Amino acid sequence: MHCTENMSDVVAEQIRRHRTRLGINREQLAEECARLGAPELTYAAITNIETGRRDKAGKRRREVTIDELMTFAYALSVPPLLLMLPLGSVDAVPSPARWGGQHPRTLWKWATGEEPPTFLGPEGRPVADDSKIADDDNLDRFEVWQQVSLPTEVYRSHDAALNALKKASGRHDFAVERHGADAKQTRQARQEYLDALSGLAGALNEMSTLGLRLSAYSRKWVDDMKRFELLDRPEAVKVFEPGSRVGEA
Repeated sequence: MHCTENMSDVVAEQIRRHRTRLGINREQLAEECARLGAPELTYAAITNIETGRRDKAGKRRREVTIDELMTFAYALSVPPLLLMLPLGSVDAVPSPARWGGQHPRTLWKWATGEEPPTFLGPEGRPVADDSKIADDDNLDRFEVWQQVSLPTEVYRSHDAALNALKKASGRHDFAVERHGADAKQTRQARQEYLDALSGLAGALNEMSTLGLRLSAYSRKWVDDMKRFELLDRPEAVKVFEPGSRVGEA
């Protein structure tokens, strides 16, 4: 991977790689894209994308747009970010010129809000970029990143709490059926369920404070969170209803 390449070159190579892995040709991929509502991604368009044909100035004749990247990712059943940052396939991917090419894992952490933007330091290691945005002393790049990336951290906490509640809820239901409602094992499982329920409620309260949109949840969980007064804004937490536009968590 040469740092003079652009991100469309990376995506194009990954499209070709995953298409080949699936054993489908460009015509088949074009048909799949058309079924997904992107008929403009024809055989010719895919050929231009994959081959990276250049004009006389050396510029790609066909870049990959964000919309197209999402379509290709769906068509090939690949995480969209993996088309841009192919973990385990290359040692460096292009990034803004000041940064130089960086390892895809480094940029992956930035893209997912785990770590701030970096550039390659004198020793070739990533260094956090604490420059000023637009030369404004009030716009420290690292401080701005900390503020705007907070939702990604909150959602990670939410997902961990949600998974813990799903497991605890399942264990409690199993204990009731296996041992009965008053058994010692069931009481222990219920306490674990209540602890996990409190954990999810805490995550939802933090999300509500930040003004983040909430998903919908099992009626039992919502009723229990309200009954035990675990929610700061109970009206903000919705019950999942089939056919609703609010997705279930």
